[in-house]
Amino acid sequence: PAALAAWLSKGRFDAGLAPLIARWRSGRYRALRSDDARSRFEAVLPDLLAALAAAGDPARAAARLDSFLADLPAGVQFFALLEANPRLLPLFGRVLGVAPVLADALARQPALLDALLAPGTVAPLAPVRRAATAPGAALEESLDAVRLWTADRRFQLGVETIEGRDALAVGRDLAAVADAGVAALAVAVEGEIARTHGVVPGGRLVVVALGRYGGRALTHASDLDLVYLFSGEFDAVSDGSKPLGATAWFQRAAARLTAALSVPTAAGALYEVDTRLRPQGVKGLLAVSIASFARYQTEEAETWEHMALCRARVVAGTAADRATVAGVIAAVLDRPRDPARLRHDVLAMHRDLVAAKPGQGAWDVKLGRGGLVDLEFIVHYLQLRERTAFTPDLRAALAALAAGGHVADLTAAHDVLTRVLATLRLVGPPPKRIAVPVAALLAHAAGAGDLVAAERAVGLAKAAVRAAWSAVFATGD
Repeated sequence: PAALAAWLSKGRFDAGLAPLIARWRSGRYRALRSDDARSRFEAVLPDLLAALAAAGDPARAAARLDSFLADLPAGVQFFALLEANPRLLPLFGRVLGVAPVLADALARQPALLDALLAPGTVAPLAPVRRAATAPGAALEESLDAVRLWTADRRFQLGVETIEGRDALAVGRDLAAVADAGVAALAVAVEGEIARTHGVVPGGRLVVVALGRYGGRALTHASDLDLVYLFSGEFDAVSDGSKPLGATAWFQRAAARLTAALSVPTAAGALYEVDTRLRPQGVKGLLAVSIASFARYQTEEAETWEHMALCRARVVAGTAADRATVAGVIAAVLDRPRDPARLRHDVLAMHRDLVAAKPGQGAWDVKLGRGGLVDLEFIVHYLQLRERTAFTPDLRAALAALAAGGHVADLTAAHDVLTRVLATLRLVGPPPKRIAVPVAALLAHAAGAGDLVAAERAVGLAKAAVRAAWSAVFATGD
């Protein structure tokens, strides 16, 4: 103990690490019980501690390493890999100390470490393959396969983010990963229900994404805004030994798909799923026919529901059903509107939102004045008023609206705010004192040289959005 304390002091490490190191050496953890494992652990310990010391929050990084070691089933291979690949130690330390979301995932599921050890970890994600499940596999096996597939790729993309990859590109890849998972799980769930209840003639499940997911701009903390539809007639009946009406059949499919995506497992839940944007909201059916959806959007939906529909994107379903739903959405969005009523509705909804969720300081790039929510309101208002630029991609819509002379060019502001938001969702809300590695990540996200310049860039982006808000909503009551 005395020699360890002297060594920690000489290396300017926190003396509080001594009890943790003693615990690791005690053989209490399964991964460190064998002589071989402890020997290899001792070989990497100095560099590992250096990596923790360089992390954004060394004490928290050490605590997460402790949780990781406690959960690790076997340590020989892991420590041997670190010993053979010392370049991974700084990256491992950054994951533990800088990105709580990734560190917590790693502590729950140590197998995710493979994403750090695989060649090309920080290279752009290869084109996403459909997370196909084996024909005839039990539903739980299919669900586990897709969950593991998705968790691994989300972790990899998080690592790429803290290594400097453009958060806009990562957001698109996160959406692509979600697309693959949702589509594969939809097939698995439909197959399981069909084994008992048969299929509904002419009926197929269709999944529509809204919000950041619809716009292919996911962060690691984003939930999935989903609407479930089905093709065919609502009064059709399935052809199995235990027949169900179409509405009941697809209600069951939608509920099981939601559970498959969101129910916590040993590795944690994949996503939070929000289905409140469906017709009639929480009071409505979880899944409705395409015809019912079209009728509701045309005859009953309020302005805010059409604003949400501006970022709608079909993510699961046959090509024919996707085209049908896309046609319904396009027709609803392109309808003529009373500009004064539209403006009144949009501003009223914005007032309600600000009252319910006020911004929280300079780094609140989502809800703060001039943040991304304000930017979304501007875009969706202009899309509906001008009946143009209908794309769920907020950045592309902004560019089209600016090209048409409807708003100032806000793509640069959008990029700064979106990149900073994605980074904050990994590192957590900035404390009063921001550690150097976290500051470097935020500066990189804002395209700035240091934290002061980053905060200035965020302020300028918000100011640009506020100016555009004043210009767009300058007239009227």
